[in-house]
Amino acid sequence: MNSPDPNVRSNATAALRAMGTNGIPSLLKTLERRDPILKRPFLLLAPKLPIWFRRSFIRAFKPFDATGDRLAAVNALAALGTNAPVPPLLKALRDPERQIAAQAATTLGNVGEPAVPSLIRALNDSDGYVRSMACYALSTIGPHAAEAAPALIQRLADSYANIPAQATYALGRIGLPALPALVEALKSTNVRTRALAAQALGGMGPPARSAAPALIEAVKDEQVVVRENAVEALGNTWAFSPESVAAFARALRDSDAKVRLKSLQALAKVAPVAASSIPTLIETLTDEDAQVRGGAAKVLGNMGAAAKAAVPALRERLNDNDKLVRAKVKEALTNIEQSGPPPTGVK
Repeated sequence: MNSPDPNVRSNATAALRAMGTNGIPSLLKTLERRDPILKRPFLLLAPKLPIWFRRSFIRAFKPFDATGDRLAAVNALAALGTNAPVPPLLKALRDPERQIAAQAATTLGNVGEPAVPSLIRALNDSDGYVRSMACYALSTIGPHAAEAAPALIQRLADSYANIPAQATYALGRIGLPALPALVEALKSTNVRTRALAAQALGGMGPPARSAAPALIEAVKDEQVVVRENAVEALGNTWAFSPESVAAFARALRDSDAKVRLKSLQALAKVAPVAASSIPTLIETLTDEDAQVRGGAAKVLGNMGAAAKAAVPALRERLNDNDKLVRAKVKEALTNIEQSGPPPTGVK
């Protein structure tokens, strides 16, 4: 199974599948193999030792490549697909060789739903790498790992490098089955949990539109990173409702420029139905941040005739001290003035 020759690996895989579960006991024994403690000293001294001594030593202390044997065993178990035994693979997540642990995680992911309860337990393991590999396996399983959503939520606050991002990705892969847990996570006392929960919801896109009310509430969060992620997520999931547009307009007055920019990006997507935000957008044309001022001009320009009321304020910005802002203001004025009369009901 470790051969560099693809034909050899293919034939070995076919043979293992033909054997089915009959070969599992032998593979499990191989997973337990460890090299003798004398291996390292022997390899250092080997060039100076007689050939007959080297051969005798290897015969006496074999297996002498236990790492390769364990990797081959994990690869062989992977060939069994959903028939692969979960407990020994879970134990293999602790293997000192990261390549073996990673292959065990991949194999557990291929086992699918039957491996989920064990992987949930692994998410609480004291070893950070085991938790990391459990996140990876659950992301491979996807929607069938819905049961793991609450445990993955806990990992959003994990201190081990990369685990919060891996848990976020896994929750996104689970998709809608994880939505209730993610909505609940928006109320967590942990800032990172709230922020990553919003990010995961945004990654689901329109299918997560039922989370819009919770995201609108999160736009008011006391922490900047949560508000920023909530605004972006709301723009990705359901930006078209009057409630969402109102939330974006409120966010234009946020104390943080990044939040204001995210709100402008969301409004740009729904400009044709965001006329209610025009008064706030006009105010935003005088924002202290040049990117925000330019973004407001762009959104107003995208609204076309509906933004006629913004023309005087836009003309004032033709003297803006930022070159890019002036360019966006000119473009906005052109779009508005060439779009004809405003729609009925818009003054």
